[in-house]
Amino acid sequence: MLKMKNLFFIFILIFFPITGIGTEIEKFHARPDQVLVLYNEDWEKDVDGSLPGQDSKEVAEYYQKRHTDSILGLKPYILGLKCTHKQKHLTHWYIKEKSQDNKNGVVFKGKGVPPGNKEWARDSRHVEIVVDNKKGDVDWDSIQIWCSPLSSKKKIKVTPVASGVPLRHGKRWTYPQVEPGKGQCFRFDAHELFSGTIWVYFEAKDKNGGKICDLKLKYYDRDDFEFSLRGKDGIIDEKHFQEDVAIPVKRFLEDPKNTSSDGTLLKNHILYIVVCHGLPFSCEGVFGIERGTTHHSIDHGDLGSLEQRLQTLYYGWMRVKPPVISMYMDGGPDSKNGVRHYRITTAMRYPMYGKRWNVYMHPDTYSYLRKEKKEIGDYKIPPFPEVRKKTPEHFFGYGVSRIDGQGPVEAKRLVDYAIYASKYLRPEMLHAHEPPTKNSLKKSDKKSNLKDVYQGKNWALPNIPELGFEKKPGQMDKGIPFLKFNQDISMNRFRYLPGGMDRVVNSANGWNFNRDQPIWKQVDEGVTVSACGGPAYGGGPHITNATFWDNRILMRYLFRGRDLGESLLLSTIYINWSTSLVGDPLYHPDLNETVIDKSPPTISGKDAIKIALFPTMEKYTAVIKVPVRFSLENPEVALLKAYFKKDEGDIEQSVSSSIFSAQPKIVLRNLETNNTYKVRLTLTDPYGNESDLSERFGCIRIPVRGDNKDKHVWQQAVKRNNNWIFGSLLKKRLSEQGTIQVCFEGGKDGLLPSIEAGGMNFKVKKISNKGNMKVSLKLAGVTHGRLITSILAQGEKSTLIVRWRRYPLTREVSLKANNGIEFPLIADTRTPWEKMSFSGDFKIIEGGGGDVLSASIIDDADVASPDAMGLELPFLNKEEWLEAQN
Repeated sequence: MLKMKNLFFIFILIFFPITGIGTEIEKFHARPDQVLVLYNEDWEKDVDGSLPGQDSKEVAEYYQKRHTDSILGLKPYILGLKCTHKQKHLTHWYIKEKSQDNKNGVVFKGKGVPPGNKEWARDSRHVEIVVDNKKGDVDWDSIQIWCSPLSSKKKIKVTPVASGVPLRHGKRWTYPQVEPGKGQCFRFDAHELFSGTIWVYFEAKDKNGGKICDLKLKYYDRDDFEFSLRGKDGIIDEKHFQEDVAIPVKRFLEDPKNTSSDGTLLKNHILYIVVCHGLPFSCEGVFGIERGTTHHSIDHGDLGSLEQRLQTLYYGWMRVKPPVISMYMDGGPDSKNGVRHYRITTAMRYPMYGKRWNVYMHPDTYSYLRKEKKEIGDYKIPPFPEVRKKTPEHFFGYGVSRIDGQGPVEAKRLVDYAIYASKYLRPEMLHAHEPPTKNSLKKSDKKSNLKDVYQGKNWALPNIPELGFEKKPGQMDKGIPFLKFNQDISMNRFRYLPGGMDRVVNSANGWNFNRDQPIWKQVDEGVTVSACGGPAYGGGPHITNATFWDNRILMRYLFRGRDLGESLLLSTIYINWSTSLVGDPLYHPDLNETVIDKSPPTISGKDAIKIALFPTMEKYTAVIKVPVRFSLENPEVALLKAYFKKDEGDIEQSVSSSIFSAQPKIVLRNLETNNTYKVRLTLTDPYGNESDLSERFGCIRIPVRGDNKDKHVWQQAVKRNNNWIFGSLLKKRLSEQGTIQVCFEGGKDGLLPSIEAGGMNFKVKKISNKGNMKVSLKLAGVTHGRLITSILAQGEKSTLIVRWRRYPLTREVSLKANNGIEFPLIADTRTPWEKMSFSGDFKIIEGGGGDVLSASIIDDADVASPDAMGLELPFLNKEEWLEAQN
């Protein structure tokens, strides 16, 4: 992280009103009506499996309902946002702005022509040019430099300072002595010779007299620039964010009609803001100015997370008066010719971090990144409302986090998990899924000595094992991931228990980048608290190792009586950055108050069990959904399991849902017609408490009637040139379900064929000569990718199967072995279905010289395999494949 060197603002430096030293932490839990929930009124998606109506509002209303106090009637406030310009600015992943001319944050006020829109205004105080000498043929005596003002023809010869090629040491450049045979750097301060805009001429020759460098460079006077709020066009570059988001939110918070029960304006009453699924991830940073932590121009960006802009909604940005500076940045025009750029810009290019900007931050947040690697001090920090009251108005802030996911189901699960873990987060929960080790809890209850650890010094991280929570290997080993466990013995499929936390510091880990990034997987796998870039790349500043929260601070306060919303404020260092924090701000797992869940899940009645039947490839599939009883006072989530068999049969099968949910569902496959199936259902909560619903309601019977044969017929594709053609009558039906089978011979290193067919694309890209490849699938939704190692030999015959269906949701690509067993390559059974158009032909691209032998298609499909229905596919096993082939 960079120091904000030479950065002078009229803001005064604010520190926490720390009241003393000690290990006791004063508890605080916000009321439900101290939360404002924002949703997108312009959101149009209403995905399958959600309630009727648009999904963004559904998530907001769900949050409000879940957090309504049934006794006092207190509940979160809801506000819908919409594009005031009627241009759907809120339906893209970021809020697009028409004006984009203030990225550099300065405007030219001098004489002459201003810099062009994409021109880098070089500072005349820092003229630096490097001459490489890789060929060893530079005639150093031939170096000549002249300087002249733009306003006259006067030309002065310059004697520069010569040194070796500059070296980077930490955050500073050093200029070593000249070494014989090596390149050299020539530098001088042209501002000492002329004020205003100037020309610099630089010439160098080789030992044969040939020119190897002949430059004419324009430099500007830093004194001719001033800080800009709006850029040259006079339009603020965050206009749409202000008019579609900031102003409506402020209007709501400041409306005298909107007051708390004691008459306080909501502006002062609200502590936390929730950004719901459907709202953009990103918007322009303050004034649309780029910022970044390094000297690499590609690491700078003008976008930031929507949450962080809302966090500082009332900061006194109009009071900011940053100086005009010059910042070294690599790249840029003429850099290949050795020109080193000190770009005239604003000090706001530096990141805003630390207590100077996030005045609610704990003093020791990320202290381990400092040279002294300071441990956490035992400060008595008052609760967030008290701190904010004593903070100057121009630092008035909120705790802001996002409730999101691939659809409303995942977003709502974040809320349910937070409420459940607020009451029941205990180490005993983990031991219902993983056996305790010598470092973890072995007793049924640790309440007796929890208090000693609870009050201990540096409590959060070192004592996680003492509390019974197994410490997992993870990034930087700061207690993350938390409550993540292996779903099965394959050790590559995971899920989180309620209260699970994780965040991955990865340059591409952002909502916007692609659906294969850790944030999307973590939410799918049931994380309760996470973080990512909003954005990652895509026009935002580059993610750093301090972009997210300091887990030492977060756990210290979250587990000792503070809300997640406040704990995130205490443990994050940046503002006006790309930080997107995920989780319910009212999440409050005080480990001195949480209890073990000893009650099995229940349902409201037999009518709560919902069953839907779907014809699938001459058989039927049943989808069973069972909502469990859930309230703020008695939350519950569960796994649903079914044991089923034919009425007259002896073979019993079983299937279980893959993740705890307040509305778990399962899929029963391959149900044969003209049979009745007897189904026994069980619900199991995270502590292992089980309800056998048959004990109260009896077994469920599912009659499967009707003839599902011969309604769909396989069609052989005919190859014409590079395309395979099938009947046009199939196109409409294929838009919602279908199967493609391709018989082929493996290419070099077992490479597979790719398939392209309008709205469906399965692509295979070779990564190495060892059979490593990336497979990706785009089918009625976003693209997903996966790295695999091929289990095929070159020339080996196999069948590639691509199947899809809207109900029950299926997207799956697999290899079929000779004995009929399928090996899934890639699958997606969670991303909501989007409308898909299907072209009249499909192209099969033979991979690595492998031959396609035949192809066929049908407008029907089996439901996804059990592995595909899981949270993550198992690795391909070559030994199992060879056994299935023989």
